Amino acid sequence: MNQRVLSSKTIIADNLLQKIESMKRIFICGIAILLSQMVTSQREYSISVPENPKQIRAGHLNLGGKDPSGNTIAFNSYYMEMNGKPFIPIMGEIHYARLPEQYWEEQILKMKAGGINVIATYVFWNIHEWKEGVFDWSGNKDLRRFLLLCKKHGMNTIVRIGPFCHGEIRNGGIPDWIYGRPFEIRSDNEGYLYYVRRLYHHIAGQLEGLYFKDGGNVIGIQLENELQHSAAPWAFSYPGQPNEMTTADYDEEITRIGVSVQDQQTVYADLGTQHLATLKKIAIDEGMIVPLYTVTGWGMAAVLDKETIPVTAAYPYPFWAEPSMSPFFLFKDIQANPDYSPVRYDGNSYPSFCAEMGVGIQITYARRPRVVAEASEALMLRTLGSGANGIGYYMYHGGLTPQREGGGFFSDEPMGVPKISYDFQAPIGEYGKTRDSYNYLRIIHLFLENFGDQLAPMGVILPETNALITPGERETLRYTVRSNGKSGFIFLNNFQDHDDRIDQYVKKLEVRLPDETLTLPAFTLKKGVSAILPFNLKVGTHLLKYATAQPLAITRSNGKMHYFFYAHEGISPEYQFDGKKVKKVTPGLNSSFTIRDRGADEIIVTTLTREQALHFNQWGNTFCITDATLLQDGSNIKLQSRSNLFQCVLLSTTKPAFEKLKPMTKKSGLFTEYRVELPEADIVFESKKVTNQRYLFGLKKNQFTEYLSDIILDVDYVGDNAIASIDGKMINDHLYYGNSWQIGLKQYAEEIDRKGIYFYFRPMYQDASYLIDFKKDKVPVFKGNKVCTVNGLKVIPEYQIGFSLQ
Repeated sequence: MNQRVLSSKTIIADNLLQKIESMKRIFICGIAILLSQMVTSQREYSISVPENPKQIRAGHLNLGGKDPSGNTIAFNSYYMEMNGKPFIPIMGEIHYARLPEQYWEEQILKMKAGGINVIATYVFWNIHEWKEGVFDWSGNKDLRRFLLLCKKHGMNTIVRIGPFCHGEIRNGGIPDWIYGRPFEIRSDNEGYLYYVRRLYHHIAGQLEGLYFKDGGNVIGIQLENELQHSAAPWAFSYPGQPNEMTTADYDEEITRIGVSVQDQQTVYADLGTQHLATLKKIAIDEGMIVPLYTVTGWGMAAVLDKETIPVTAAYPYPFWAEPSMSPFFLFKDIQANPDYSPVRYDGNSYPSFCAEMGVGIQITYARRPRVVAEASEALMLRTLGSGANGIGYYMYHGGLTPQREGGGFFSDEPMGVPKISYDFQAPIGEYGKTRDSYNYLRIIHLFLENFGDQLAPMGVILPETNALITPGERETLRYTVRSNGKSGFIFLNNFQDHDDRIDQYVKKLEVRLPDETLTLPAFTLKKGVSAILPFNLKVGTHLLKYATAQPLAITRSNGKMHYFFYAHEGISPEYQFDGKKVKKVTPGLNSSFTIRDRGADEIIVTTLTREQALHFNQWGNTFCITDATLLQDGSNIKLQSRSNLFQCVLLSTTKPAFEKLKPMTKKSGLFTEYRVELPEADIVFESKKVTNQRYLFGLKKNQFTEYLSDIILDVDYVGDNAIASIDGKMINDHLYYGNSWQIGLKQYAEEIDRKGIYFYFRPMYQDASYLIDFKKDKVPVFKGNKVCTVNGLKVIPEYQIGFSLQ
């Protein structure tokens, strides 16, 4: 009896389980179908553009100015104007005091060639007045000479005058001797303001006659930095003691480390506003009168309403926070909702100037984030697509922090930054060498140079699907439109920091305008790719209804306009001109086609490959495609490359004259390719192992020939950090973060010839805090609990040639 009951129960249980499994299968199948339908629906996208997407007002900002020639700078609530024409400034940060003065001009030319049109620089108070009352503006500290070199090459400037700067400098730039004074800094305390007035007076002396109003190139002044948001630690703490921050006492509780969201309100907000007003008055009283005054506006920092433009920032790879996916690759209305909100100002009253975009980052002893080049392009494309009308980089050019007179370092040692290295993984590194991000960003800059006046007035339209997207969501297309209601640009992004994306197939993308609907053909947005596609774009007197290629540049020669686009992998380039058949092309130098209409302009359209676009240089109506770094000074061109084979592509009507060299030539369509091969440099050097952690390096200076712009020392090691010294003095240091250490030797040539370089390497330990920043393939194999391996030292010649254009 019991056995039959058990058997019956078993049968019932089995049947129940089968029914449950069957229901599970039905449920899972239903979910799969639903998900499939969702994914399918997400492959078709539609966005509606209103007739007037953006309301813009003018006359409410106390900004702008005119120079003696009648040139004007003005600002409305949405964008900047130069001579009445919309203008998007592209600002790049470089610190003159962190570079040898003999290389300033070369680096200014590199920034210009990279597409920067405004150079920003800090004036670090303690570097200029290390000894109280003694100001030093000589040598690498000669601010005026630096600004004059910028002016020589047509580069406008913004001077960040402090008093507090940060910039990973000791005390944030505040002199040590201020610490010993009985007053609060970064406040309206009269004792503090006495020294601020003296500082501003001396800075004004450097800027005299260089202001825009006088026909100069200083168009902007930044007052203070991150007031009532962030600070640097004073350099007077003891080991184990909490850092004391460079801030007024009343701001101590709200002070942050680095750039971040600040939700905490302060009852002393009015004091911050008043202090900025005081600083601006002192600056104006000293003659620092410019069209543009800025303050840092993120994270509830103090602002000066209608008297300054609050600039914003975005750092996807911060050293002051745990590694995680950031929101900085998601489209938004960045004017109404700035990054690091909440803020103290009405974003819709000011142009969105994103002045501190982290396309690189400084590493510290405890944290060593590594920035990938793809992030730089995607970050800026997302920011422009979100409504930014001014972009800027901190840093665009790295450098070397100077040492203090009498010994010691100007670096922010309590924060654990390198003693000297301030490479920042910037597009141009500490020794003036360009990274991949330099080329990735130039694509964006070329677009702004040629199409920015059309983009600037266009409002932001976000699709309904935007609300579904989070940083970790991978299926939904990330896109937005900027438009004036008739024409515009579609911005697409498939990159996310700290994540591995998937390719996104788009069956259909339609833009619904008030008078028509435009439909783009199917395409695949490959992972890591970001793109800009135009619609109803005026191409001369023709109307380009849409293109599935990205606009790059416009040149004019021989009475013809030449439009350059480039193709993205996964998006077949085609063009639909009004009233004409769709034109499909294969990207490359032979892709050019002409649009002709009676009574209309003759237009040439060339579709480049992505690789060709990355190496496209433009100045005025002239261009050159080369994988070398190009420096243009008038009609004189210099190319620098680690390859001894130089290749450059020019329009066939452009005739180059090479110095002492005869190039090989090859025609491709409308273009001519020039090839020059230099003899390989056989550089003799000495590398001697003293111990496992100590090495000596020697090189004779006579090996720097006319065809070498530099010799780069590549130090291949795995360890915690390394130090380089000449004759007992540290010349640089390096915190290992997965890459070899590369040192430009030309600035040390004389000393190396006589003394050589001594290297000391320290071991990395298995419990190092910064290993959270390393990808798995970069984490070394430890022997025991540490590793310190020097794989070798080698030299890499950097070649150079020059030519002029006839």
